[in-house]
Amino acid sequence: MRTVLSPQRIGDDVFEFEVETAEAAQALAASLGRHALAEDVVPGLDRVAVRFDPSNDRQVLDWLSGEHDVPPLQPSAAEILDVPIAYGGKAGPDLAFVCDALSLSKAAFISLHTQSIHRVEMIGFTPGFAYISGLSEDAQIPRLKDPRPRVAAGSVGISSAYTGIYALAGPGGWPLIGQTNLDLFLAEREPAFLLTPGQRIRFKAV
Repeated sequence: MRTVLSPQRIGDDVFEFEVETAEAAQALAASLGRHALAEDVVPGLDRVAVRFDPSNDRQVLDWLSGEHDVPPLQPSAAEILDVPIAYGGKAGPDLAFVCDALSLSKAAFISLHTQSIHRVEMIGFTPGFAYISGLSEDAQIPRLKDPRPRVAAGSVGISSAYTGIYALAGPGGWPLIGQTNLDLFLAEREPAFLLTPGQRIRFKAV
């Protein structure tokens, strides 16, 4: 589909586009990322950022402001990635709070969390942190009032409509329900981060 874009400058070397859905962001990012002028293209939940060499500023602006062929995002042909999770205990210190807030038993919550296929919508606020959709509307929890200064790598949390997985250790404010033992980050792997936008996920209780 041919479309005219309206880039907004958000930095000396970054333009941004607003879109309606994460799927639209991924489709646009895939299209823009094929161009030699794009040094980096990052899709979000409702926008796409394009980083470029500022010495090519005028050329980049002309390119981004023109018509673009943005094919619909095709369903991923990759196999569904099983993500094992140890729910509760030290790995998921907020699971009891989450279950109380949702009036669910631990077993009922785990069944709810593992019964459907989820999808990585974007990689966010820390490197490799995955925002994963597919959480039931009946299982939405707000962020913690007091974020933790350090959350272990592999920790799994939920907030609003998303499951979040911390690829690296760092601060975080999502209620933690468990932890996965997958190698989410390996420097020698290409790509280094295991989870990527568009990937389909199935949670497995261990």
